[in-house]
Amino acid sequence: MAGRWRAVCVMVLLLTAPGRAAVAAGQASAAVGIEAPERFQNEARRIARIDEEQLAPALRLTGRPGLPRGIRVLLVGSDSPVAAEVPSWASGFTVAESRTIVLFPDRVASYPVRSMEALVVHEIAHILVADAAGGRTVPRWLNEGIATVAAREWSLEDRARYAAAVVGQGPTSTRDLDRGFEGNAATAARSYALSAAAVRFLLARYDEGVTARLLQALAGDLPFGEAFVQVTGDPLARFEEAFFEDEAFWYTWVPFLTSSVALWMAITLLALVAIRRRRERSRMLRESWEREEQAAVAVMRDHLRWRATSSAEPPEWIN
Repeated sequence: MAGRWRAVCVMVLLLTAPGRAAVAAGQASAAVGIEAPERFQNEARRIARIDEEQLAPALRLTGRPGLPRGIRVLLVGSDSPVAAEVPSWASGFTVAESRTIVLFPDRVASYPVRSMEALVVHEIAHILVADAAGGRTVPRWLNEGIATVAAREWSLEDRARYAAAVVGQGPTSTRDLDRGFEGNAATAARSYALSAAAVRFLLARYDEGVTARLLQALAGDLPFGEAFVQVTGDPLARFEEAFFEDEAFWYTWVPFLTSSVALWMAITLLALVAIRRRRERSRMLRESWEREEQAAVAVMRDHLRWRATSSAEPPEWIN
């Protein structure tokens, strides 16, 4: 969604949304104004309690000296006109130019954010990215990757999504990641997971300050390709090759396969196989008993039939 179009949506929302109550900001920043209808007052109070410690990763990744100012957070229902204009999987969006964050609290349970607090940190990180880059265009994968990493820890779900994304036909460049954000819920989730992984790989490959320096270079009006070479010493293509081809196995499968989670998964799988085999043996044993019982009933039935129709001695096989 273009920044100008988003700004228009927010302006329409501000002009037409009735019954919007302001909530006092918490210690996160006196400059964060929160507006919400009555039904979202609990969520608004949770946002107001977000503190600088929760925003520290976002500040560190963007190299900003302190909390941003003049941010307006609007909580909106998913039945609102503006919600109808954004993808159904989107929990919110940010218009950095107007320093406005629009959140849909009833959509918060979708990937890549699982809580209201994480969503707010994610969206504030976008404003920090814009501030650090001086308003210059930042590649979507880097922007979303920084925001996702800032919002929470690298979870098992992220690792699973990343593993699924790199197996088989998938993105092979950062441009592919950027295009994925404009697709459906599945491709967007894949791009979020891979972008977060790419940013983590970027930090590990170079150093913890590399994202901040990249944004600073962009603020100096360098094209992103040139900024990447200046900051890292590598062309972007070399980083992409290392991440999409070489790092997929070592970054995802080896840590996963050597983790306690994988161990318990293996134990569980073996237990399930043992249970299945035991059930199969029990089924075969029951079928054998049923055949033997049916044969015994047939013999008894023949014996009774013979006794009813003959006075002679029964055949030897019946005895």
